[in-house]
Amino acid sequence: SLDEICSVPDKIISVYSLEKHVWADSNSESARKARKPEIQTIEEFQIDPVRPFLTDILRNMAAPYKSERKENPIGQGYWIQAEFGSGKSHLLCFLASLALGRIEAWEIIRKKEEASGRGKRESLYRFWQEGLEAKSGKGTKGIFVIVKTLVGAGSGTVGLADKGRRLTEYILDAAKEQIQAELGKNISLYPVELLADRFISEDLDRYRKDLGKFLRDSRFFDEDEYEEVDAFIRTIQQNKSPEYKRSCGNKLWRFYTEYLKVQPQIAAETEDILKHLVETIMAEGYSGVLLVLDEVSLFMKNRDEDQRTDDEKTLVVLSNRLAKINNL
Repeated sequence: SLDEICSVPDKIISVYSLEKHVWADSNSESARKARKPEIQTIEEFQIDPVRPFLTDILRNMAAPYKSERKENPIGQGYWIQAEFGSGKSHLLCFLASLALGRIEAWEIIRKKEEASGRGKRESLYRFWQEGLEAKSGKGTKGIFVIVKTLVGAGSGTVGLADKGRRLTEYILDAAKEQIQAELGKNISLYPVELLADRFISEDLDRYRKDLGKFLRDSRFFDEDEYEEVDAFIRTIQQNKSPEYKRSCGNKLWRFYTEYLKVQPQIAAETEDILKHLVETIMAEGYSGVLLVLDEVSLFMKNRDEDQRTDDEKTLVVLSNRLAKINNL
């Protein structure tokens, strides 16, 4: 009978999702902060069916990186497609867990490869020894991992409340959430947040009086929305939360474009925004960025033609423009 030829663990993860099975304890805040991977995700994974793919992506992740070597970029985009239930989400969770760069996770790989009789040159463990260990060690914060499932887990229904948002915005949201969890910082990633930073650093003296008038102008605000300019500036400088800063940035956008009738020069194109995202993360001391998006096809099915075109542009920017042209 089946129980005589198969051994089944007492507990298995039946449905894998990026939101639950990359970091330990169902992606708990403490595990995300400590960059602690979900060990069960790695233990349950079958390497051999996808060995060629894993060899390719881990080789790139382990390769030496120099930002100025644009003729030899190691960044790479991958599109993974297979039938429902074939293990795509588990593969993505497995990769993301390994990218966190913890020796206990890679020890599981070493034992799996030894048990299957793999020599050192054939084993995936060599990528840890030949590059990923150094990229995760002292002097670096390791590879920054961003994950996002774009729709409800395999249900075919959109799991996001606002279908009108750009794919770029979902990526920025996921990145900000992980930065907050890992570093405890509110770092400006959105264009309107950058505008708030730009105002403080470059335009504060020049436009302070005008801003004060704008914030109490009945053409733009109801009386109960009036704000003192000193309190407004303090809100930006104290960097209380992403929502506060974005709100200030939105008001500044109206201040520049509607009140002063000038166009502020900030990143607005998809490529500029995502390039700024990666460069900002790298400037925090990370050795690379792994962005993992799940259920992209299903997400794009629910989009109109203009949205889908913009989504496709975003994917091209990530996989080609940033990785290959800009060598990020």
